Amino acid sequence: MENQEAGRTALEGMGWLLHWLHRHFFWALIAAHGLAALAPDLGQRIRRLTFGSIPILGESFSVSLPVVLLFLLLWNSGFGVPGGRLRELFRNLRALLPGLLVNFLIPLLFLAVLRAALAPWHNQEEVENLVMGLGMVVAMPIAGASAAWCQNAGGDMALSLGLVLSSTALSPFAGSLSLHAVASMVGGDYAEDLHEMAGRGMGIFLVLCVVLPSVLGILARRHAGEALFARVRPALRPANELILLWLIYMNAAAVLPYAFRHFDADFLAMLLVGSGILCLLRFQCGAWLGRLLGASVPERTALVYGLGMNNNGSGLVLAAVAIPDHPLAILPIVFYTLLQQITAAWYYSYWIPRRKA
Repeated sequence: MENQEAGRTALEGMGWLLHWLHRHFFWALIAAHGLAALAPDLGQRIRRLTFGSIPILGESFSVSLPVVLLFLLLWNSGFGVPGGRLRELFRNLRALLPGLLVNFLIPLLFLAVLRAALAPWHNQEEVENLVMGLGMVVAMPIAGASAAWCQNAGGDMALSLGLVLSSTALSPFAGSLSLHAVASMVGGDYAEDLHEMAGRGMGIFLVLCVVLPSVLGILARRHAGEALFARVRPALRPANELILLWLIYMNAAAVLPYAFRHFDADFLAMLLVGSGILCLLRFQCGAWLGRLLGASVPERTALVYGLGMNNNGSGLVLAAVAIPDHPLAILPIVFYTLLQQITAAWYYSYWIPRRKA
């Protein structure tokens, strides 16, 4: 009896802690970055944990802890998709197709303009690190977290999930095209690494770590049924948040100490300005596209979060695997992840209430 009471108390305490984490997730993100800067050793050690490798199409694919966590993150996102209504997610082609096209083209055009604007910069290696890192951000599919923000904001969930699933399914092809395009904006070793990453390795990574877990999650939801899903649903959101925090901590631990040891105020300022403008532009493109299409407020909300939020967990893992020799190129992804959450919260608190008024 005492053991049951202790177990019940422990579960209640865990539930309270997870609820607190969700309510203060933004500050938890800040704390994860701070912990990575002040105590990076643990993050660096666990980031290097591997569980073997898998030979695929003549290439060796290393199964590391970040890869496993990313797989779980995307499986959870897929498990949250209502399997019995998949056809409904792709009916609003009037908004879905333009949304996918804008999500692919506008960030690449921005990077091309940014690269040209920074041509006079005194240190071109810093510029290429920035463009390379942001290029990996724009090559990733739309984040599953965008659907959670959309739902909380009263958006069109069918359109939101349709954007997530469509961009995920297209990611091996669209992601490779994006990286090839970004490679043409940089030179030397940076371009070579991007072209190499955009080859077969990029497709294998996105299929195994993005598409496959998402599909398996959707199939598991259909097989489990709504009764089982209703029981496990409360655990999905905190599980995703914990996994994302671990991924951010591990990858930030690899780059923030390096950035502080080689502190360069103008590089960090350029990084924050470039990342911030791209992040704000992506969210605002959703608002502009919704207005252009004459979309309803729920549809515009889905476009804002769909076009604004990328799967940066995938970008962090891919960068850690593919470009460990360019730690400064990982820094824009780390900063962009934080800026994305700040921008999402701003739109939730200010932009959406004004549209509903």
